[in-house]
Amino acid sequence: MANAQIYLLATKSMKTMTMCAALGALLLFAGCGKKAAQPSSTSPSAAIPITQPAMMAWQQGDKTTAVSRFLEADWSARPLFTPDSALSLTESQWQALSRGERATKSGEMLSQLDAFKLLAVEVAHAGSDAVLKNDIVEARKCFTSLKQCGMALHSAQCLELVQLVGGAIQRRADAELAKIQP
Repeated sequence: MANAQIYLLATKSMKTMTMCAALGALLLFAGCGKKAAQPSSTSPSAAIPITQPAMMAWQQGDKTTAVSRFLEADWSARPLFTPDSALSLTESQWQALSRGERATKSGEMLSQLDAFKLLAVEVAHAGSDAVLKNDIVEARKCFTSLKQCGMALHSAQCLELVQLVGGAIQRRADAELAKIQP
């Protein structure tokens, strides 16, 4: 049952992304040709983006480490994404990009967001597995981390598409946490 819900969440998120990508493509062709806005600059001593350790492990195919790093993340800290990532842009920065820049960054953004959603699904799997093993402490840890991640992504400082994904992650975590509350 949990796997079916995860699949539905991933499918709904993918449908939302597809719709947003189509809307983005429409905006690309109707763009106003504004100059690109640069993401906020960070100094070399700036903090490591919150998502980076988990995503690096995920991209290397190390699911166990990726989930562990996801659970260790302080989702209230910033920045969430690397400054050169399209996911680090605000909606106004995205809108200020030229049509060509948005077209270039759209593929990158969707690819990164897809990978991040798959990681979130893996964290949800870990939580569901913990429930099956009657390890409620670990299950709460997984679903609480997912909720905090969803809240962080649902921030007004994120792209609208990232906010949509964050909202979906948060709703899923809330539903799972409600099932295991005493």
